[in-house]
Amino acid sequence: MLNWIKFLFLFLLALGFTITFIVFYQAGKPFAESEKVVKEAVLANNVLEKVEKMDHYHGKTSWITVYGTDKNDHEKIIFVEEETTKILKAVSIKDGITKQKAKDIVKKEENVKKILNAALGMENDTPFWEVSYLDDEDFLHYAYLNFVDGKWLKRISKL
Repeated sequence: MLNWIKFLFLFLLALGFTITFIVFYQAGKPFAESEKVVKEAVLANNVLEKVEKMDHYHGKTSWITVYGTDKNDHEKIIFVEEETTKILKAVSIKDGITKQKAKDIVKKEENVKKILNAALGMENDTPFWEVSYLDDEDFLHYAYLNFVDGKWLKRISKL
């Protein structure tokens, strides 16, 4: 009887791990597929020679921000609409502030306990850094900083 209990316990444990793995794998598939399509579109249109990484941004519309280098070996950021794979804007990395600089600006001007994320987004043809952070009271905040000069565009506080 004890062997059956051990077997049943190990079987259910293995089944639980298998189901968890399958769920997480399936959850990541749409992101992987959209990134693959966007990467192919960017490379096929000769916008970039090499893609280094991609980020997702979900605002009024969903964007995939593609980081890479062009044929002249200049580092570029390409904003691609996720649904249509339409390339909407290309900016040079050197023309804007870095992710770390955006985080530093927010830390300097706000009461920040922990920076959660910083991602590039775009609205109204203006690229910006969206920095999400927690304050000392564990409220969630979003800061939107202009990519070019680091000036504040808007804030969403105490969520």
